Amino acid sequence: MTGSLGLARAGMIVSGAFLVARALGLVRVLVIVNTFRVGPELDEFFAAFRIPDLIFQLVAAGALSSALVPVVSGLIGRDEHERAWRVVSTVTNLLLIGLAVGALVAFVAAPLLVPAITPGFDQAGWARTADLTRIMLLSPIFLALGSVATSLLNARGRFAASAMAPIVYNLAIIGGALLLGPTFGVTGLAVSVAAGSLLHLLVQLPTVRRIGVRYWPRIDLKDASARTALALMGPRAIGLGASQITFLVTTSLATLQGSGSLTAYNTAFTLLQIPIGVIGVPLGIVVLPALARDAALGRLTEFAALVSRALRLLLFVMLPITGISVVLRHDIVELLFGYGRFDARAVDQTTATFLAFVGGLAAHSLIAVLARAFYARQDTRTPVLAAVLAVVVNTALAIVLVGPLGLPGLGLAIAVAAWLETAVLFALLKRRVPELALAPIASLAVRALLVAVVAAGAPALVMAGFEGVLGAEGSRLELLVRMIVATLTWAFAVGALAVLLRIDELGSIVGLMIDAFRRPRRS
Repeated sequence: MTGSLGLARAGMIVSGAFLVARALGLVRVLVIVNTFRVGPELDEFFAAFRIPDLIFQLVAAGALSSALVPVVSGLIGRDEHERAWRVVSTVTNLLLIGLAVGALVAFVAAPLLVPAITPGFDQAGWARTADLTRIMLLSPIFLALGSVATSLLNARGRFAASAMAPIVYNLAIIGGALLLGPTFGVTGLAVSVAAGSLLHLLVQLPTVRRIGVRYWPRIDLKDASARTALALMGPRAIGLGASQITFLVTTSLATLQGSGSLTAYNTAFTLLQIPIGVIGVPLGIVVLPALARDAALGRLTEFAALVSRALRLLLFVMLPITGISVVLRHDIVELLFGYGRFDARAVDQTTATFLAFVGGLAAHSLIAVLARAFYARQDTRTPVLAAVLAVVVNTALAIVLVGPLGLPGLGLAIAVAAWLETAVLFALLKRRVPELALAPIASLAVRALLVAVVAAGAPALVMAGFEGVLGAEGSRLELLVRMIVATLTWAFAVGALAVLLRIDELGSIVGLMIDAFRRPRRS
């Protein structure tokens, strides 16, 4: 399953569910921005996420997968199932205590914390944001428990079940916007966020029970594996907490750019997250258990080969996607958001910010794999150091660039910091694993970049041709047709150039697609 085709197949299984989740995430934003006018009310809703997210990232989030998956995978691999479940119980119980304390402190201190991260709001805005924050403080507790379930399912290779959780989460928020929004405003949205986080947990529990997980209401710090998991979580939690500084800083700076700016920023960030969430993160999730097994068994050659395959596959896919995103950026935003209560100013702000964000698209995806390569070696400290460095650079650049560039300056700062983090992670991994060869990855990167640049000309010509024949203005259906034709032309160009440049990763993807079409007929 760790060959090029097997890796792509496993990634596609997870990516399918993640694609649905990201599509629903996009629908969620569409519903929200068209249910509520872009302005102070939506800015307050998006700002209210910051404190609950900070608590979740500090206590749980990715710290669970980086710590639990390697430890639990190792115990299960040695057929120590009961001990694995005791370790999980210890970690879960400590998480619940930490989350409860954090949520309680934030609930009491919300009126003091909110003004510090939203200097552009007025007194009424601070009060409403504090109220929304308090409602959503339930979400980190449920999401943390859901993340424990996700880590267990990933460790056992049950990727599809865990990938369903964000789908249900998004559906709950969409339902809340449609059903509760008209009556209760953004307060109804906040309630739906808390409800969605609960469903995120509940949808995974049946599969968790089927794989035989048992829970003990106790904390056993005498177990060496439990101490190892907690030791691994510490640095990762610090790193994630540091990364939250980025979001706190950008939230603060965005609120100073005028009403609706924070909503435009979050909308652009949502667009960026679609390819990362559909391709980059799923591939990182899929390779982590295999990398952990190779690392535990000392198979460094296989470990390096798997990392290299994953990085090359990501570069081949993400660089061309970056190219077409640059060319069609305005059309994408106009098609998805340019109607209803999302006015022309919001479209322009979102488009410019998305352009800045997309420069770091490939880097964000590479980080998802590189960081997990360290986690697989039970090293969470190195990714933390790289993340902290990126946060420092990002914060400094954001403060410097937001003045002359506005919102796009915030996006550009994040993109530059992401590439810096990627370079640092790869260099340090190469030092730890000399078997990881740079030449094949660099060769593929150059060819993929050439494909991206040349292939991006195809949709540009198509859109220019349509504009020359039909004019710049047209209905939403006409814009959709133009973009479909442009995208198909781009895909053909990417495929042809990949064949011409002998990019082997194309074969993995084509083979997977052929296998997917054949499989129904076999059954």
